[in-house]
Formats: sequence, C-alpha cells, structure tokens
Amino acid sequence: MKKNIVGVAGEYFVAAELSQMGIVATLTLKNTPKIDILATNLENGSYANIQVKTMSLDNNIGWRLSQKDEELSKIKNHFYVLVNLKGVGMIPEYYIIPQQKLAALLYKDHRQWLAGNSKRKDTTMRVFDPYRREPQRKFGEKYKNNWAVLNLL
Repeated sequence: MKKNIVGVAGEYFVAAELSQMGIVATLTLKNTPKIDILATNLENGSYANIQVKTMSLDNNIGWRLSQKDEELSKIKNHFYVLVNLKGVGMIPEYYIIPQQKLAALLYKDHRQWLAGNSKRKDTTMRVFDPYRREPQRKFGEKYKNNWAVLNLL
C-alpha cells in the first residue's frame, strides 16, 4: 500500500467501526490539528475527538509517533486510535487509548530509553510497540479492540 494512503485507510476503518455501532463519525479536513475524526452518539450526546495513527503492513517497529504525542492535550474527550492494518481482506487491530494515558506512557518510556544507555542521543521519535515491548504490551491489553474506552455507548 502506498505510504500516503495508509493513514487514510486507517481513518476510514475507524469511521466504519464507529458507524457500525450507530455512532456518527465525521472525518475532518486534513488541516485540522490533532483530530482526524469527530464521533458523536446522537441519542445520548456523548462525543469523542479522535486522532488516528495507522501502522502499515511493512512496519516492524510499531507505531511511529513524535514528541508532540507525549504532550498532554487540552482537548476534551481526546483519544488516539492506533490501527494495525493486517492486509487486504483482513480485519485491522485497534488500540483505543485516551490521549493523556498514551502521552504519559510515551513520556515515561522515552526517558527510560534515554537512561538505559548514556550514548543514546535524544530524538523526537516515539514508538508504541505492544508486539515486541513487554511494558507496552501490558499497557495496551485493556485498550486492544476495546471501543468502550470512548464512552460513546
């Protein structure tokens, strides 16, 4: 899959999952910072502001995030949905995580990584990899395919 289409595919998969649950899911314009999908339950008024990050098929290091992703958001009901595309005809895997929980994990994880070797240079790259990193796997267990985290139903 072409790189520029990977992110769009993830956004459409998330919107489709939400739509199946009866949630109105609207993709934002590409210049909207920090929010890719506005999701609303019209029956109870609950809503979620969703940032989607999609991992492509050839990715072998988890989701590549940035230093900005470890900063606490002031946006209410802000969530990340991390999408793992499994391939054509296969159902993706999702991690639905409150933004502040993911930001705290990334912040702590990056500082532990830096402290692990004095020769490491600081970088703006952050990684969430629940497949190969045990602390992140444990953290991610309760968020894996758990749409209830969004509190929309």
